[in-house]
Amino acid sequence: MSYRPDIVFSLAPMDILNDVLKTLRLSSKVFLHAKFCEQWVIDIEPLNLQVSFHVIAHGDCWLHTKEAPTPTALHAGDLVVCLRNTPHYVTNSVELPPDDLPRNNPTTEETPGESTALICGQCEFLQYYWNPILEAIPNIMVIPTKDSAGSNLASVINLMVAEVESGGDGSNAIIDRLSDILFIEAIRKYIQLQDNKQGYIAALRDQRLCKALSSFHKQPARNWSVQTLSEAAGMSRSAFADKFKQMVDMSPIEYVTGWRMQHAYDELTSNGKSVTQITEDCGYQSEAAFRKAFKKQFGIGPGMVRRVAREEPVPVS
Repeated sequence: MSYRPDIVFSLAPMDILNDVLKTLRLSSKVFLHAKFCEQWVIDIEPLNLQVSFHVIAHGDCWLHTKEAPTPTALHAGDLVVCLRNTPHYVTNSVELPPDDLPRNNPTTEETPGESTALICGQCEFLQYYWNPILEAIPNIMVIPTKDSAGSNLASVINLMVAEVESGGDGSNAIIDRLSDILFIEAIRKYIQLQDNKQGYIAALRDQRLCKALSSFHKQPARNWSVQTLSEAAGMSRSAFADKFKQMVDMSPIEYVTGWRMQHAYDELTSNGKSVTQITEDCGYQSEAAFRKAFKKQFGIGPGMVRRVAREEPVPVS
């Protein structure tokens, strides 16, 4: 499934966040829904997934990661999203699981005592070259149910748990589609919760930088330069360039080029536009200049990307 959300965000102009999210082209599915009792551990690192997630359907457990000195308590309704195949364990114990404890071994029989039910899934990006939102998100996001209460994310989690437990006709297809929405809603909720002063999301919260970014995303075909971007931000050229670099960790023109190339790749693999049309959409004055920039970014020309995409999806890492 490919999910192309039309989302209105209150935190930044919708054109920016819609643009950076709609190119993800997710394909998601749940691969485990099970009950765990006594001693147990979930470890999916060997699966080498781009994105994995765990919904705590019932009960309590603990998340262990190398990035956190202490484990994180998880409760019913909590969501864990792991990017970049970051090593982690979900277990019944505050202590790290012993090496000889069987991994991913759910309970198959009725067992007295406390139990925990988990829904575990994965998300893949059918095409993904560079996305500033994903670059800004940490390897592991934990969204407690208290932070998502009353939100769309909570509704998706509740629907997913109910659908998994009902097991009705077409349930698997519904759950997989809910998994796509779950990931997008998790990103939205993370953006709402985070208050960092640096990074791309912080730049979207900065009134002047956001004006420049919004102007670019509204008119990517315009002949943008640091000067014209700084004018959109209402700043001097040098002050804008310095602040943009400091917050986003790349120059304004690197951002413009990166986004144009991501957009071009998306257009080549999903729409029937010609290379000439895409050249104009991306703000290049000549097709030769566009082809040169595209090949520099991807190592292959736009024509080859289109030909291969007609045969099968081409994931880009």
